[in-house]
Amino acid sequence: MFDLIIGEQWSELDRAAHERLAVDPLDGAAIHALARLSIDSEVGSEDMRNQAMAKIQACLAARPNDGLCRLSYGQVYGVVIRSQSTFEAMGSVTKIVESFEAAVAADPSSYDARESLVTFYIRAPGIVGGSMKKGYRQADAYAKINPDYAGLLYALIAMEENDLPKAEAQLAKLPEVSDDSVLTHMIAKRYLAIGLAYLSAKDYPHARAALERSRAQGATSVAGYSHWGLGRIAQAEGRPEQAIDEFRAFLAFEEPTSRPAEEARASLKQLGTN
Repeated sequence: MFDLIIGEQWSELDRAAHERLAVDPLDGAAIHALARLSIDSEVGSEDMRNQAMAKIQACLAARPNDGLCRLSYGQVYGVVIRSQSTFEAMGSVTKIVESFEAAVAADPSSYDARESLVTFYIRAPGIVGGSMKKGYRQADAYAKINPDYAGLLYALIAMEENDLPKAEAQLAKLPEVSDDSVLTHMIAKRYLAIGLAYLSAKDYPHARAALERSRAQGATSVAGYSHWGLGRIAQAEGRPEQAIDEFRAFLAFEEPTSRPAEEARASLKQLGTN
């Protein structure tokens, strides 16, 4: 199930999750799959989150120590409270970190749970429990369980510190070739995020290098956005033919109604083609 989540194979994930729920309506892995589907920025929706939360609450009522349902609660609720007022959100945020901490306690080897907890610590304000030190402590603890995946956590923290070279250095320690498709995909996603951060800063040489690394990892669901970033770079540097090729390659991956797809088509029009 996690392979499908990381690979963003949403249709297959939805099918597999409902097959499992037909056998066990409280299946934590299936509920977690639907939770992740509901919070995806492109395919998720408020209605999907409401449905997922109903299943999560039923799971927790019957199985309060289910780590995946605890994790699902924190992930979905973290999106839900974005629509609350600041005062309401401040009062609710402890439920999120408690859910992530419980998920890690239930399964210390879970990368998804550990990444969720680290992300909370490094991004949340100190007043609600955020702390870079706590994030590093979680990464250090995970390094004793899974050193390669801990490298992904260290890269995530470095990016939050706005230290992109440090993030790249963490990824450089990871295997160039791996039989672990999830690790390969996560490395590609990290390089993509780094490349887009360099692109935002108009550091085109470093952006290009990171995006090419992301594309080279062969992770299909991030390859499209690598092409999009490379197209932006080529356009900015006055290489229209390469920009056209990259934007067309991106559109072969992307849903036609998404905002990045609209931007790519606008760029192609500006470049004198469709």
